[in-house]
Amino acid sequence: MAKINVFEVAPKKGEMPFPPYLHIHLSEHFSDSEGRILLSPQLMTDKEIDETVDLLVMQLEKVRKTAKVKLKKAKKSAR
Repeated sequence: MAKINVFEVAPKKGEMPFPPYLHIHLSEHFSDSEGRILLSPQLMTDKEIDETVDLLVMQLEKVRKTAKVKLKKAKKSAR
């Protein structure tokens, strides 16, 4: 199963200042022999589809909250 995460980009000591920003990214994933990034294992039932989509949505909602907190902190420390 793919994992979704967030990372912050902010100026480091000695760098020119710039507004911090975030990226939401796939922190873990698998790919098939065609090079396609897979977000789920094989899904063979309606229940598996529902559970997988629910898990992905839960991850995105968690990332939404985390990203907002991180961005707020980054902007505060950039002042």
